[in-house]
Parts: sequence; C-alpha cells; structure tokens
Amino acid sequence: MASVRCKLAHYLENLQDMDLKKFKMHLEDYPLQKGCTALPRGQTEKADPVDLATLMIDCNGEEKAWTMAVWIFAAINRRDLHEKAKRDEPEWENAHVSVVCREESLEEEWMGLLGYLSRISICKKKKDYCKKYRNYIRSRFQCMKDRNARLGESVNLNKRYTRLRLVKEHQSQQQREHELLAIGKTLAKVGDGPMNSVNLELLFEPEDQHSEPVHTVVFQGSAGIGKTMLARKIMLDWASEKLYQKKFDYLFYIHCREVSLGTQRSLRDLMASCFPDPNPPISKIMRKPSKILFLMDGFDELQGAFDEHSEALCTDWQKVERGDILLSSLIRKKLLPEASLLITTRPVALEKLHHLLDHPRHVEILGFSEAKKKEYFFKYFSDEQQAQEAFRLIQENEVLFTMCFIPLVCWIVCTGLKQQMDSGKSLAQTSKTTTAVYIFFLSSLLQSQAESQKHHVSANLRGLCSLAADGIWNQKILFEEADLRNHGLQKADVSAFLRVSLFQKEVDCEKFYSFIHMTFQEFFAAMYYLLEEEVQRGVTDMPQNLLELPNRDVTALLENYGKFEKGYLIFVVRFLFGLINQERTSYLEKKLSCKISQQIRLELLKWIEAKAKAKILQMQPSQLELFYCLYEMQEEDFVKRAMGHFPKIEITLSTRMDHVVSSFCIKNCQNVQSLSLRLLHNSPKEEEEEEEETAQHSDVDHFIIPEPSVASSHRLVNCSFTYIFCWSLFSVLGTKQNLMELNLSDSPLGDAGMQVLCEMLQNPGCNVQRLWLRRCCLSHRCCSHLSYVLSGNQTLVELDLSHNALEDCGARLVCMGLKNVFCSLKKLWLVNCCLTSACCVDIASVLSTNQSLTRLYLGENALGDSGVGVLCERAKHPQCKLQKLGLVKSGLTSDCCTALSSVLRTNWNLTHLYLRGNALGDMGVKLLCKGLLHPNCKLQMLELDNCSLSSHCCWDLSTLLTSNQSLRQLSLGSNDLGDLGVMLFCEVLKQKSCLLKSLQLCKMYFNYDTICALETLQEEKPELIVVFEPLQK
Repeated sequence: MASVRCKLAHYLENLQDMDLKKFKMHLEDYPLQKGCTALPRGQTEKADPVDLATLMIDCNGEEKAWTMAVWIFAAINRRDLHEKAKRDEPEWENAHVSVVCREESLEEEWMGLLGYLSRISICKKKKDYCKKYRNYIRSRFQCMKDRNARLGESVNLNKRYTRLRLVKEHQSQQQREHELLAIGKTLAKVGDGPMNSVNLELLFEPEDQHSEPVHTVVFQGSAGIGKTMLARKIMLDWASEKLYQKKFDYLFYIHCREVSLGTQRSLRDLMASCFPDPNPPISKIMRKPSKILFLMDGFDELQGAFDEHSEALCTDWQKVERGDILLSSLIRKKLLPEASLLITTRPVALEKLHHLLDHPRHVEILGFSEAKKKEYFFKYFSDEQQAQEAFRLIQENEVLFTMCFIPLVCWIVCTGLKQQMDSGKSLAQTSKTTTAVYIFFLSSLLQSQAESQKHHVSANLRGLCSLAADGIWNQKILFEEADLRNHGLQKADVSAFLRVSLFQKEVDCEKFYSFIHMTFQEFFAAMYYLLEEEVQRGVTDMPQNLLELPNRDVTALLENYGKFEKGYLIFVVRFLFGLINQERTSYLEKKLSCKISQQIRLELLKWIEAKAKAKILQMQPSQLELFYCLYEMQEEDFVKRAMGHFPKIEITLSTRMDHVVSSFCIKNCQNVQSLSLRLLHNSPKEEEEEEEETAQHSDVDHFIIPEPSVASSHRLVNCSFTYIFCWSLFSVLGTKQNLMELNLSDSPLGDAGMQVLCEMLQNPGCNVQRLWLRRCCLSHRCCSHLSYVLSGNQTLVELDLSHNALEDCGARLVCMGLKNVFCSLKKLWLVNCCLTSACCVDIASVLSTNQSLTRLYLGENALGDSGVGVLCERAKHPQCKLQKLGLVKSGLTSDCCTALSSVLRTNWNLTHLYLRGNALGDMGVKLLCKGLLHPNCKLQMLELDNCSLSSHCCWDLSTLLTSNQSLRQLSLGSNDLGDLGVMLFCEVLKQKSCLLKSLQLCKMYFNYDTICALETLQEEKPELIVVFEPLQK
C-alpha cells in the first residue's frame, strides 16, 4: 500500500497551487454513483499532496483512489498526468474476481450512463444560455455612436474599426530599452528589427512551455489612441465566435468610471447587470471562474482609494461593496483570483495600477500605422472620391498626417473635412496643430446653430468653458444636470460636446454628463482664460445660483502646471498657447461672435523665460514640453522671442512629433550655442509590414513582440534613422551660426543619419566646434563622409566617436581627413571603436603631420604592444603636438614601455598619459621611470591604476617623485603596493623637493599604521590631496 500512496503523492506534487485547488474542487464533486466515498471537505482544503493521497486511499482504497486521480487529471486539463497515470497504473490484486462483481458492475454502468445523460442535458442548457448571452453582446457591441451623431444614428463597428498597432512591453528594464528605447508615446517606437506576429487569441498564453499562463493583461495608451474601441472590438469578436472560444465562456465589459460612481453592489449584481434578463445563472457561471474574463475599460477614470489595506478588500463575490472596492479586489486577485482580467488605462495611471498587479502582461497601443491611416479614411468616407481627396489633403500636411496616428485626431480631421465637403465648400489648407483642428471642429459644430441665435451660441460656449475649467480644477470629469444649469447650459444645446451616462442609484436612474473626450474638456478649459471680456458682459445672463467660478488668473494656472496627478493642466496650457495665435483668435471671433482677449500673451512669454532660465526643472515642464507649447502657437515672432532665452538646449526626442516640434523651435532659436539631442526614434517600414501581414484573422488580432535575444543582438546594427528623418532635423541645425556644441550621443543615428549630419557640417553657415557622437550606431561606412568634413571644416575642434564599431578601415578614412592641411581638429576620442594594431600606422601618420591635434584617446581597443610601438615612433616627431594620450585597456605589457619611455624623453608637449587597465607590471614602471626622470620630460599627469603593480615598483616611483619637477598627479589605484610601499611614499612625499599635488590610491586596503601615516601626511602637507579608502570601523 505504501508504494501506491507514494506514487499517488508524487503525481499530486506535480500539480501547481492553482491546479491543486482545482483537483480538490473536482474531488468534492466526484460522482458518488461510481461507488466512492465523499472526502471530508474540511480535511481536503488544508491537505498537502502527501496528506491528500493518504486521505484518498484511506476513504476509498488504493484502486478507487487511483481511478479518481486519473479521471480528475483529465477534468482539470492535465493531459500529461492523465496519460502517464494510466500507463503507470498498478496491477490490482482483485483483478481476477471482476466476474463476481458483474451484477454490481452493470448497475454501476447504468448509473454512470444516467449521470452522463444528465451532464449532457446540463451542458446543453449551459451552451444555450452562452449562445443567448453571445447574441446579446453581439447586438450590444456591433453598433457604435459617433461622438457627434444625431439621435438614432449609429455606425457598424466592424465597418468602421481599423486595426491598431500594438507592442508588447517586457518587464525587464534592459529588454524594454532594447525594444522601445524609451517611454515614448507613438508608433515610431516600433523597431526595425525582427519581430514575431502573435494574435490576440494567444494573449493570455505563457511566453514558453516553462512559464505560467497569463491571467492579467494591461492595454495602455494615451488619450484618444483607441483603447475603448479596441475593448469593444474584443467583446464583439468574442460574441461573434472569432476570439477566445476555448479560453473563456463569458466576457464581462466593465466601464470603470460608471462602476466606481454607481450604487453599492456585489460582484454577483455587477455581473447580472451585464445580462439581458433579470435572473442569469450566475452561480453556475461562478463554478468555473477560470473561464471568465473581465474587461475593465478606463482604469485611469476609476475614482476611489486604491491605497487601502488588504483587509478592506472584498473576498466574497456575493457581498455588497462600493464599486471601487469591488474592482480593486478583482485587480488585486483577492476576489475571484482564478478569473482573467484585461484592463485598459492611460499611461498616467500605469504606475498606480502596476503596484496592484502580480505578473501582468503589458501591451501598449501605438495607434494607426501609415497604411491604417489610409484605411480609416476610406472606411469613414462612404464616397471613395471624397476619401481620396481628404486623404491626399492630409498627406500634403506632413505634421497633421503624422498626428493622425491617434484615432481621435483622425476622427476629428475626417469629421471636419466631411462637414466642409457636405456643405459644398472647397477644402482649405488644413492647419498643423491640434488646437487648429479643434478650432475648426468647434466652429463647424457651433456655426450650424449660429444663423439666427449668435448670442445664444456665444453663451453656450462660455458655459462650456466655465464647466470645463471647473472640472479641471476639481479633477472632475462627470457632471450632473445641476452642474450644467449652474453654468447656464441646457443639455440640448451642448449635445455635440457632451455625452450622457446613466447610473443606477437605488430605485431611479441618474444621469451624468461628460465631454466627448478628455481633450475637449482641456480645450474648453483653456478657452475659459481667453473669454474674460465676454463673460463680464454676459454675467447677467447667468443663473443667480451660479457656483463660484475658477480663478481667471492665468498665473495660478501656470504655477500649478504639472502638479495635478493626472496631468490635466499640461494640455490646458498647450491649448492656451495655441489659442492666442492672432489669426486663430480672429477666426474664432468672426465665426463664433465671441471676444477673445490677448492680454495673457505677455504673461505666457514671462513664464517661458522663467522656465528657460531655471537651471534644473525640478517640476514640469521639461524643455521639450515648453517647445510643444510654442509649436502649438505657430506664431514665429512670438516663438523667436521666447526661444531667445534658450542658449543651451537639452532634449530627448522619442517620436516623430517630438522631432517636428523641436525642429520648429530650434529653427526659430537664433542664439542657441549648445545643443544636446538624444534621439530615441525608430522608423519602421510600416507599409511593407502591413503588406506582409495576412488578413485571415480578426481585425484586432496582431501585435508585435520583438524577441529579447534578437533585440539585444541587433542593438547596434538595426536601429538607425531613415535618411528623410535626419535630413528634416539636421537641415535646421545647419543654419544656426551661433551653435557651437552639438551632442547626439546615445542616439541611433546610424550611417544614413551620419551622412546627413556631415552634409550639414559642410554648410558654410555651420560653426559647430564640438561634436559628440558616442554610441550612435555608426560603422566604417560613414567614415568617408566624416573624412570630407574633417578635410574642409575649419571650425570643428572636438570630435567624440567612442563606442562605435568603426573598425580599422573606418579609422583609416578618418585619418585621411585628419592629415588634410585644413583640418583644425584638436581633440579626438576613438575609445572602444573595434580598432586593432593594424590601424596604428594610419594614426601614427596623423601624429607627424597634423599640427592641431593635441588630445587623442584610443582606450579600450586591442592596439597591443606592437601597435603602440608604431604610435610612439611618430609621437617622437618634432611636428607632433600631442599633449594628452589615452591608452586605457589597450592590451599593453611591459614590452611597450621602452617605446613610451622614449616618447617621454623626446616629446616636450606630452603632459597627460593614461595607461590604466594594462598589465605593465613592475618592470614596465621601471622602464617608464627612466623616461620620466629625463630633464626633457614635461608630463604632469600619469594614470597607472590596475596595472599589476606591487611593492617592488615603489622605490622607482619614490625616486621619480623627488626628482621629476613637472609631475603633479599620480594615480595608482587597484594595485597591490602593500603597506611598506605606501609607507615609503609617505616619507618621500613629505620632502619639499616633491611637487606632487594629487595621489590616488583608490580600491587599496592598508593596515592601521599605514592609514595613520596617510592621514598624518595630509595634515602636514595640506596642499597635497591623497585619496584612499578610509579604515573600516
């Protein structure tokens, strides 16, 4: 009996926690007609696998216990254990007497047959109800209302929906850096590297066979990017049997905002409210929680406390609780932990959500690709000719076309263009900014009502603005009818801008209103600050019970910029800049009969000036955000005045829109002297990828997953910009005559981008003196262009090409430019550029011919002793002006020290020599000291950290310290000099003949006496700085 118990326990130990719970649940429901005794529930719940195996055998014997286990393994979908246990079944002792039990066996078979028929009946009822629910969900989600639709108008979701680009985010920070390169916000973040196309059917599946299944998926995306549309499409595809057929029996759509503001209820009540009839079989559905998916739309709109302790959460699905507690309990897996969740949210709430989740899968919505923008236009316009005309117009406006990756912007543009087309008017040149698009949309909607009641329209506009501002300041997005009345609004007058939501409040339904999109509330809130004169004149039109309106002082608005948790004021300020454009204000005044004030222009300019002069922008906005504000204005005279306060610009560009905005502002910045651009933008070949994707799946079934290993290996190979992208950016820089410093380090510039940059550097108006290009994905292919720059550009004096795989052939081309008589370069960094000793001949020829090069850094290249020997021969040339030479980690030994010593004796210009990380040894130092002791040696700084030195070299160094009159800095860290060697230094350094100013002894540990000697030395000779590890107490 013991062996069977052990075998059974071994099988149960292979079950993970969730599977073990399911096993115990099925164990309790195991058919009694099979002649088995029910196990005590209280004992099974707490039993571990060993105890459970013992309990099963004690209650039913070995054979029945084994049979039960085999049956349950199949029931919980552990086919591996089911098949293995069947093969591994022991031979039972009573197998030969089975004939005796034939009568009992026949009765058992009949009972089993009846049970089987009963289960078929139950299963049929379940399928019938599932089908009924699916039909209801399909009818509910197959149509959608346009934001400006009239009563009864709707659009078929399948006909309007256009597939979005989705990218999976890895939890590893390193993988995320390789995959996305930044926390960006647009389609441009998708890399060019190899990617795997995976459909949404596998969204909840594990990464590989060793990973656990995913039970929580988070869709994140910015405002208007299509989160809700995607959520509704998933519901429709499931109901249409296109998605999750075997994975989930029921999908429940939960609007977070409505649930959090509704009446208290249980999860049972919440689920029941999703059904078409009053008495759905919730209890039966709850028996299989793993077959349930809750789709929570709009986590960022969820109101309520999410910092409550776990004891405040709900674990009973029948218990009545507040809506926010119910959803928080589901999210934290305290309530119905076996169920799966799909959550949509704005990025602003992502950090708060992340703390609540356990191992979620993150998927970011990136909006439309180039091809899908066109598809959207042709789906929106039923007339193909109109679609072609509209799409052509938007394509001509590059900036607005770029912005159309956001579905909301695409909808606004299409709606505005269609209204103009339907009115028979020709399409005017569309403006570039979001503000311009919203102004056009606003005027289009309000103008239709303005024929005979212009004053009424103006009053409605003022009411909308005050309502929006009041909501922004109070972080309120849902308004009651009383709120509308308090701001002088009638619901019929503003139906184009507000949407209605119904909430169950005990017996009655209560209506709440919200702007059709958050950005509309932010737009109207910005207008609130510009309608001051109109409001003053129309104040008598307002109701007497009007609530106190927000302060109209724009200073208060700017002071609170960035302080609100959800960042509401950021876009309000952007719209504010966009609205004070004089042409737009004139347009609004003419079309809407409202007076717009220009008094705040000076205040906005002062605010920009103050932020530009701040050394550290501890609070938002960043420089780039300020540029977005100025770009939104599109008034060059104002922008030039504002940009005059930016002599130094440091920004990170992660999207195409970032580069368009920065190009506009830099173009209007006449005084910029130092510019640091970190470019994190990739340009995927969207059209080609879209062509390659098959159309066999659902419209929402693709998202992109870069393989971590592939992403890592292609980090420096396949991450460069396109030629057009770089040209549009760098062409602006070529005209900035005051620009002296340009830092593009850590940007995936690539050879194509470098070619464009070199064209800019050859521009006669370009005066860049210092250029930093560290880690820019460059190769030898760009070096010919760089060589031309070095040959002809007499202003460039400093160039850093470190950490680019230029190789020896690239270095050879660079050296050709350096040897040109017109080359004025003084400082050159070629650290970690995949160089070998083969390139040293070319570099050496530069040393003897170039009259300007004074600093050369060649560290972290495999130059070796032979390569450095070649360099030293030319470094001794009288024409060599080299002052600083870096040979860090160059694979050197004592064999090259004779050559280096010779350079120290003959080159009077050399003042700094960096040799750390080379195995020179004591013999190497001895040879170096011969050159250092020569009267002609002028070396001031010598770096010998981690050079395999011991106490044997200390006598030679001590002699050097008392005899050399030029050496001021000596670095000897990470060497085993020993206590006696350092004590010798202490005695020598006390002598007046020693002129050393700095001694570095980092990462070296000494005894107490040595530490005391070093401290005494510092006290007796305060002008000498000695850096060492303090004694550990």
